[in-house]
Amino acid sequence: MKIIVNIPALLAVSLCLASCSAMRTYYYLINTDLTVPRSEKRLPLTVAVNNVRAPSRYQDQMVYRTSGYEVGFYEYSHWVEQPAEMVRRALLDALKDSGLFQRVDPIDIVVSPDLTLQSVIVSFDQVVTREGDFAECELILELLQGNSGNPVWSHDAKARVAQQGRGKFVAAMSDAVNKAITEAIAEMEKSTALQEFAGTQEERANP
Repeated sequence: MKIIVNIPALLAVSLCLASCSAMRTYYYLINTDLTVPRSEKRLPLTVAVNNVRAPSRYQDQMVYRTSGYEVGFYEYSHWVEQPAEMVRRALLDALKDSGLFQRVDPIDIVVSPDLTLQSVIVSFDQVVTREGDFAECELILELLQGNSGNPVWSHDAKARVAQQGRGKFVAAMSDAVNKAITEAIAEMEKSTALQEFAGTQEERANP
């Protein structure tokens, strides 16, 4: 039996398969299991970690910046979770691991916490420069009194980590998040305002 091969059709199928392969979407997740130093002190305070807020550009697509005014999105590179959720989980676990506070929990399972942690993502970008590419994470964090909402402590934590070669952005962002959160916890530990607030709460509990 004679087999007729349609060469143009085979070429079209091959090109389609190659095109579909090239357009594959990739999904990434940063490491939220951070390595933070164990605190030398323990404040007798309960902390509720609220949901992290972020600008609308930080959804699932990865964001890059090439200048102070130009922002772009990678069409085929996505986060598995939104940056706000990954940062919230990293903050929660890091605060627990630090041992700085008596108890740290998500806000939806805490009743009458001493403090509530509010956090905002300022940047979660790949920064493209002539000197190289960087992962930049900037967070504004604030601890508020649980009963009044008055601020007790705030800090702007920012870290920029050089990307070590092509395809290494996610690893660099994991390091940047780790550095920013570690810096924030170190500032909490040094805060005299937090120590004074802890003392006041202890006096009320033990008059």
